[in-house]
Amino acid sequence: MEMEISVYNDIWMDNAVENFYRLIEDSEEELEINLNKTEFTLGNVDKEDLGSLLSDIIQENRNNLIVMDKDKKTGEIKEIKKDFVLIQEGKKIDGIVAFKENIYTESEKSVKEILDLMEKDGKKTCVLCGKTFSKPFKKMQQATYPFVTKIKSLSGIRTYKDGTFYAFKEYHDSFCPTCYLIGILEWLDDRVIYRTFPGDRTFLFLPYFDNFEDLAEFKGGYEPLLNKSERYSNIRVNIGENKTEGTPGKFSTLLCFYDKFLFDIENTNIIGGDWAIIEVPFGSVKNVKLRLLNLTDSTLGLMKEFIEDTESRIYTELIKEIYFFIDNPKGAPVDWDLTRKIQEKLSEYFLINDFTHFARMLLPKKGGRVGYSSGTRKNLENLIYVWRLKEMGIPKESLNSIKGVGNIIAKVSRNNLSILYKLDKTKRIEDFWSVLREVSRKLVGLDLEKAKVRPTALDELIQLIKEDESQWKEIRDLLIVYASMYYAIGSRGGKKNE
Repeated sequence: MEMEISVYNDIWMDNAVENFYRLIEDSEEELEINLNKTEFTLGNVDKEDLGSLLSDIIQENRNNLIVMDKDKKTGEIKEIKKDFVLIQEGKKIDGIVAFKENIYTESEKSVKEILDLMEKDGKKTCVLCGKTFSKPFKKMQQATYPFVTKIKSLSGIRTYKDGTFYAFKEYHDSFCPTCYLIGILEWLDDRVIYRTFPGDRTFLFLPYFDNFEDLAEFKGGYEPLLNKSERYSNIRVNIGENKTEGTPGKFSTLLCFYDKFLFDIENTNIIGGDWAIIEVPFGSVKNVKLRLLNLTDSTLGLMKEFIEDTESRIYTELIKEIYFFIDNPKGAPVDWDLTRKIQEKLSEYFLINDFTHFARMLLPKKGGRVGYSSGTRKNLENLIYVWRLKEMGIPKESLNSIKGVGNIIAKVSRNNLSILYKLDKTKRIEDFWSVLREVSRKLVGLDLEKAKVRPTALDELIQLIKEDESQWKEIRDLLIVYASMYYAIGSRGGKKNE
């Protein structure tokens, strides 16, 4: 028996083909298999031997679909299906998950039936691979292709009834046995990154490339970072340890992944930047959502440069260490809900290279302010330097002018944040000059020695902007970052935390 599977240009199926290759490659059987840029091939193998091998592979890797946990009522250790696995489950038998896909319960029998069907040609044409076949093993379902939902724009397959509802009947029926086998086994792929929020949703992260070779090398490279035994997150805190990261959302999860990948994995020839993020909700009806995120070479290069220059990580040693402190005369307790939202947004705006909104997240808010330690502040300044100042061509000595004006704005905003908010809202350079004039006027009533500000910084900043007025928005954003930073340092309770 032989198999030839070309690249699908489909996120789920291409990952599934690469996973199928890896599962066989990792077995002890020496089969004639190959995965090149555009095709997977398997040749000269006895069908019964292949069936036996695949059955063993499925059983040996079945634990990628489940976790072991204690029953809350009885205290017994039992299997629990991972929350995002879209294979339906029957009633547990002796604490063992009973999947409704026979290939996971009666593997040998199911694989034999599939391989028999794969050998028969017919007149049907598969909607995924385009090859002809005689009879499907099963109709297309979410278990084999997660994007099958009741949403019309995604297919509408799941609720097709009697030809009277959605117009994709041919999709439902025209699903060949080969695509079933490849698609259903993708759940055995232990290099799918996931983050589950109990009772809410799970985010799955699948990388994608235009060829199998790069996909395989990238996934193989980051495999040591993942721990498939954890239920809610599989990015390890440290390689070799079981503990995993508790990131607050999908963007922080991805940024955390790059922290580990670029910092801990050596000899990384392939760094993927294209991701499919699949959102799987809790509940019986799981209409998934799909978002494609394409990180630019600039963003990937920035992360590498930051790590190489500072030997620090952007998420775990910077964004994760930024908190929102509540104004309180008895101290400065942390608002954890808002803190996690801010950390998630900072991660998002960094990954999509939106410095304006990144800066805005650091502004003080009603009832509190963003704060961080001196070590984190140093990392933030290093990030700003490689992210913005180098790109803008602003030398480090000019940064002192920007920081000086940021300090002035923080001091004149001490009892009234309106100036800082006005600065954030400026859309035209005329408005920006107006805010700077207002800042200058308020300096008159300030005890300069006590406030420890440098008024000449305003003149230096004005000169810097007039040299290239096209950069005024970038400088505005930098002022917001530094004004927010100095505001936090000088706030009540801030010194304790900064």
